[in-house]
Amino acid sequence: MKLSKRLGPGLLDELNAELLSLAVERKVLRSPDARGRERAHPLADRAAAALAAIDRLTAEIAARARQTVREARQLARTARRNARRKRSSTALVERLERELEAAERVLAQTDLRLAGQRTIPDRRVSLVDPDARPLRIPSPARPNEFGYKARVADTAEGFVVADIPDRGAVIDGSVLDGANKKASEAGMHGRSVYADRGFGTSRGDTAIAHHQIRDPIIPREGRPAPIEQTRSWRRRYRFCNGLEGRISQLKRTGLRRTRLRSLAGVQTSVGGIALAHNLQRMALLT
Repeated sequence: MKLSKRLGPGLLDELNAELLSLAVERKVLRSPDARGRERAHPLADRAAAALAAIDRLTAEIAARARQTVREARQLARTARRNARRKRSSTALVERLERELEAAERVLAQTDLRLAGQRTIPDRRVSLVDPDARPLRIPSPARPNEFGYKARVADTAEGFVVADIPDRGAVIDGSVLDGANKKASEAGMHGRSVYADRGFGTSRGDTAIAHHQIRDPIIPREGRPAPIEQTRSWRRRYRFCNGLEGRISQLKRTGLRRTRLRSLAGVQTSVGGIALAHNLQRMALLT
């Protein structure tokens, strides 16, 4: 079933908001505290010493790929003529043409890079998913992948707000406002917010002030604030570590990979995972 067409991310967000509102109404969700963390993943730059060799190999691969695309274009035209003559479906031909368009765009980006333009805005990095972005993963075995960065926040009762705010590895501090806004729409009035150091920026401070969070437990980015050295603050900050277990739980239920493509499809998938998790918590607590 294509959930991205039948439901869409908007409907799943509304269902999650209604479920959290019901949890607040039934006093199942009583804690106003929320924890937030994001995983950032940006593509590593090639070593400067190897750029010449990489460009040479890239040019050779691009030349072979361009020849393959020309042959595939001829094949697609022939297949379309035969389909019209036999009055049969052209679905496979149309799929091939879409994939060839993606390959041609990648080849055009390759030409720009070989010409010296190292930074290409809004470039396409995946033939499968047009909205996927390069991500840096802290794993020696596979440091670079392509996909999306999820925003996950949870409460002490185990309810979660999980979504994909945008394409690529967005800055942590820029998404704190969205998480608090979704919590407010669900009827939660936050008193405390626990988050990691990536949220301790001026943009994060603006979001905290906008939502009138009186007790943020967020370490500062760069030089630590004096309060971070106190024993009581460090003891409270340990509560933020509990979100790691929640993220691991969501990964085991499908957050790690999705079968849906495009930003809307991934948002639908993550929204469905959050809804299923919150329904389970609601059933356990009522």
